[in-house]
Amino acid sequence: MNIEREQEPQNGLTFNWLNLFLGVAFFMWLTEGSNLFTDDWTFYIYLALVVVIHELGHVIVGKSFGCFIKEMQVFFLPFVSYQPRHVFEGTSWRNIKWSLGVLPLGGVTVFKSRGSNDENDVDGLNTGSLKIVMKSATSPYIEDKPAWQRLLISAAGVLFNIGTFLILYVALPYMSLGCYDSLRPLALMSLFIAVLNILPIYPLDGGAIVFALYEMITGKKPSPGFTKVCGWIGFVFIVLFFWVFPEWLNGILDSVFGLFF
Repeated sequence: MNIEREQEPQNGLTFNWLNLFLGVAFFMWLTEGSNLFTDDWTFYIYLALVVVIHELGHVIVGKSFGCFIKEMQVFFLPFVSYQPRHVFEGTSWRNIKWSLGVLPLGGVTVFKSRGSNDENDVDGLNTGSLKIVMKSATSPYIEDKPAWQRLLISAAGVLFNIGTFLILYVALPYMSLGCYDSLRPLALMSLFIAVLNILPIYPLDGGAIVFALYEMITGKKPSPGFTKVCGWIGFVFIVLFFWVFPEWLNGILDSVFGLFF
């Protein structure tokens, strides 16, 4: 998942003990009667690895297009974060804040977003189409990038997970029993996260991909109000998938896993 929002950097290593306390309490509440969580802590280690790979996909592709990335967060309700003490302007890796959360419900990559009053901080001509071309090419803000670049940024996490799965799927039959037992869960988790995120539900990556495709076809961006409404609708769908009717999601996953295992 990738998010466009503003957040001031905090230098050095920081801890949020309130988030840790609230996250642990909320996690314990979620685990009661839910089939989403397990007492096997290796599950969360594999999930964290897959989320790291997923979010690094957003980070690497976003940086390749010159985006300013403020934060990469693994899991939600961050309780420990690290921001390099020397923060430079631009798209340096030293601008990225790295955070680890308590709730194992995914991750997020935060891109720097241009406010409506920042139109003049991008180099270019004042009139004509040349300014638009230069803004897209030089601006660090993700909303200034062409739709096809934002589509690739949104799809990068899923593609990284699929790539991880395919590499492991091809290599697993040639591994020793110990390596097979250790890496097979990583392959399964990679496929699970890829399938989940490709669902065309905003704010999942699949929803962002649909918005980018819409812009590429029509030449128009969805309005902020429309995307906000879609975000709330998507949140309701996610709750339905996970907590109310989990058999829907299980059916989709069983169909996909059945193709490979």
